[in-house]
Amino acid sequence: MKRFKYIALSALAVLGVGLSGCSGDYLDVTPTDKVSSSTVYTTIDNLYSALNGIHRKMVSQDLSNQGMGGEPGFIIAREAMGDDMTWDTQTWHQSYLNWSYNTNASSQYNYGIWETYYLFILNANYILEGLDELGDLTEAETERARYIRGEALCIRAWAHFQLVQYYAKPYINGQNNTQPGIPYRETSEVLHEIARTPVEQVYEGINADLTEAAGLLQGYNAEDINHYTEKVALGLLARVALTQQRYAEAAEYAKQAIDVAESEGLALMSPDELMNGFVDISSTTDEAMYAALTQDDQTVYFYSFYAYMSWNFNSSSIRTGIKCINQATYDKMGLNDYRRQWWDPTGKAQVPSSSYNQRVYQNRKFTARSTANAVGDFAFMRLSEMYLIATEAYARSGNEAAAKEYLSRFVAQRDPDMTGCDKSGSELIDAIMQHRRIELWGEGFRWFDLKRLQEPIHRDGSNFNSTFCGFLNKEINEDGWIFEIPQKETDYNPLMEKNY
Repeated sequence: MKRFKYIALSALAVLGVGLSGCSGDYLDVTPTDKVSSSTVYTTIDNLYSALNGIHRKMVSQDLSNQGMGGEPGFIIAREAMGDDMTWDTQTWHQSYLNWSYNTNASSQYNYGIWETYYLFILNANYILEGLDELGDLTEAETERARYIRGEALCIRAWAHFQLVQYYAKPYINGQNNTQPGIPYRETSEVLHEIARTPVEQVYEGINADLTEAAGLLQGYNAEDINHYTEKVALGLLARVALTQQRYAEAAEYAKQAIDVAESEGLALMSPDELMNGFVDISSTTDEAMYAALTQDDQTVYFYSFYAYMSWNFNSSSIRTGIKCINQATYDKMGLNDYRRQWWDPTGKAQVPSSSYNQRVYQNRKFTARSTANAVGDFAFMRLSEMYLIATEAYARSGNEAAAKEYLSRFVAQRDPDMTGCDKSGSELIDAIMQHRRIELWGEGFRWFDLKRLQEPIHRDGSNFNSTFCGFLNKEINEDGWIFEIPQKETDYNPLMEKNY
């Protein structure tokens, strides 16, 4: 069995630690995503700054490809790999659309995903170890340390969860899930090789971290929504349980997440909010449970999600390749569904260039603040997702009454005809999945959904250009559903001999 080097970390190119600001300046020029490694362990304040650094790096300019600006960039790539998003001409993300990167172990766009998540893990482990090294704490410091630990555990679990979905065969409930997973890292030791952890054990580690985190984060009043809280930990537990097909548990976790979120004042977007709820989701709606907040003076330029996924920003990727929904998915929406306004079926858009290549079913869901400003909020977890998890999980676990209750509460804010709420059995599940495809379009779930449900890609009979997107159908046993482990990870490294 090959052993893995954790190459993303061996150079100590870390996010929240290991990077210091300029010395000798009379101003504090150290940004929130950089904290000196010599001081990060010493105080609660420094550990919290390191934690802030991780959250800040969820949106970043670290990879050489502008279209891969942190987790929002990875989300665009995952949407491209599925069967609900298409476009023509513009080549940004095209190699995800045609699955060229999935099986290319030497591609930097494969390696960048691996590296980024393991950098999050490294920094989370540094924080956890730093907490263990602190001396006597006051009562207030002890409470703050508890919350920092809870957030760091969430980050470590979430990053491993993302990795195992990319780089391993899916978890199949009821089977012996001993297939190779990914190394589960629980220390900051980097010059040490480690074998791939079986998928079953990876999920055991994820669930253990999240369960502990949910307990630690009870009562945590975060400064803003770019921090993990109890509701987010419960939401992550719901995601993980859904992926493992542990449906009764997924429903319960989603219910708990909804209860906590709504007790704090969160609410589903109303019909009137649907068209302004994303770029400014933190200020115009109460939907976001966890989001990246990027201020106008903190631009990430063309690494921004809205530089690729909006319809109105003046960038080449939008002028010549505005993202469109699968026509078949759009056509299954209720005729009066408010979300129909998220797409323009005519293809006649007011975009800032006459050279635009017209395409039907064009995205209006994501609107940049202006043609010249691609900075904006990005919601990594929304209350709508929790309703959809609860609804699907209750239905798949045989509790149709609860499924219909949550579906009705959700659909009441989306479709006055309450489409699908009168269904039962497999038809109810189909209606739920249709609502999930519509609601979460462009937010990074579809490819993972297909993989967890072991369903094939079907792009035929719709508005996909087979020449541009590379293929129309992909069976579940074909290459590309499992990303190749990056070659840089498995190449010989003499540094590793020092530990043997």
